[in-house]
Amino acid sequence: MKITKTHIKRALRKLGLKRGAAVIVHSSLSSIGEVEGGAETVIQALQETVGTTGTVMMPYPLGNATIARVFSGSPGVVRSFHPTHSVAAWGAKSEEFIKGHINSPTACGRNTPYGRLVAADGYILLLGVDQDRNTTLHTVEDYADLPYLSDRRVEYTDQSGRKQVKVLKKYPGPHRNFIGVDRLLLEAGVMKIGKIGNAVARLIKSKQMVKVLLKELKKNPALFLCDNPNCMDCVMQRWKISGLNLKGEPFRLTAVNDEISGDTDAVISALKKEGIQYVELRTVGGKSLLETPEKVLQELKEKLSGAKIAISGIDADITPDRNPRILEKGIALAKFFSAEYIVIRPPSGKKNGREKLVEYLKKTSALAEKEGITLVLENMTDTCGAGSKDCLEILKTVNSPALRFAFNPAHFAASGEKPFIGTPTSLRKWIRVLYVNDGLFSGDARLPGYGNAEIKELISIMRCRSFNGFLSLKPGLDRTINTFHKAVRALQKLMETM
Repeated sequence: MKITKTHIKRALRKLGLKRGAAVIVHSSLSSIGEVEGGAETVIQALQETVGTTGTVMMPYPLGNATIARVFSGSPGVVRSFHPTHSVAAWGAKSEEFIKGHINSPTACGRNTPYGRLVAADGYILLLGVDQDRNTTLHTVEDYADLPYLSDRRVEYTDQSGRKQVKVLKKYPGPHRNFIGVDRLLLEAGVMKIGKIGNAVARLIKSKQMVKVLLKELKKNPALFLCDNPNCMDCVMQRWKISGLNLKGEPFRLTAVNDEISGDTDAVISALKKEGIQYVELRTVGGKSLLETPEKVLQELKEKLSGAKIAISGIDADITPDRNPRILEKGIALAKFFSAEYIVIRPPSGKKNGREKLVEYLKKTSALAEKEGITLVLENMTDTCGAGSKDCLEILKTVNSPALRFAFNPAHFAASGEKPFIGTPTSLRKWIRVLYVNDGLFSGDARLPGYGNAEIKELISIMRCRSFNGFLSLKPGLDRTINTFHKAVRALQKLMETM
């Protein structure tokens, strides 16, 4: 049976769309079935239902939305000028709704057609489509100022034909679980569901929808995100939500690059997805930084700079038993990357190593202090710096402002110590880097919070000291991107329980 204009108008009125109403429509013509007269009939039915005192709007078509495409070219329809979220409008308040859209700092906020529809107590009609097409949900995100929203730089041609650039604030991100709010809106009484032909139609009161969802978002800022651990879009955005807590902390989060991947582009992508703005460099393409050609280092620097990722520190496998000039090269490298610290390790073997290490650290600390670089001594198993008391004694003996400590709790656990309970509290004041590196007493690596390294307790007590150094993610597992993301999730869970 063909669907006529009379059928559509009757169904719209039954849903609750009244004369004089303002409505934004998201639609699928094929979902309705065979419509007599096609898209034009649906458009006329909408216009006649709200009448000349009402307003009909539709997103300006960027894809294959037939009704919206035909509507945008219909008589009396005007369009807001905007590079990403343009709206076509017809009716009494069409000009009022669309004016100055390009001047709004955000795409879907208050001074946009979407925000003005909410202020006017208008309706949202989802005709044969679900909540994933409900653009006004981005307005809700804008009003809630959700932490995963970001700036987006767009290039466009203005109405006079000139090339322009605009930075849109609080721009909506990639994936959303908007479908998940459908039942919530229905149960709250702000949405009514019916049918127009074969299409399921949802008519939503926009102002009430915003009120209900803002209340829910206060309780759960991740309301619009899915729980799929393999959805990297939502994984990234969830981390940005919990990242508000990190932003309130004096310390910063970094990660060891080759613990993520041997490919720089993959490392950058993983860090960006997690919202991590620092990286600790250890190797490049499987080679030590000191063995990496200058051209490759320059390319690495440019890539990281372009991605707005800063280098927290470098680990060039520097120990006292290597060529003394190695440290000079390391300092030059740290300055090249604007790194804040260089990792130093005790020489292998416990016998007669302490005196050599102290002598080396006194000389190198003086050089580092002169160059404005901090050295961080990392505790290592089976060395003279395996035990916490030994490390503390070495640091106190050298006693240089250019020498701090890189506390590796997994290494202490593997050496038979309890990193939180069993190490001297006075060691904590020396810490510049706290590695998020967990493991069992046996030495087997584990995700943060799943070993004997007392990661949670250490982070908590360092927060109490207003620790302003780095938490450095170094899982010590299989060095894959998937494991890195798992480690971040594990750290996130620990932070959420503090």
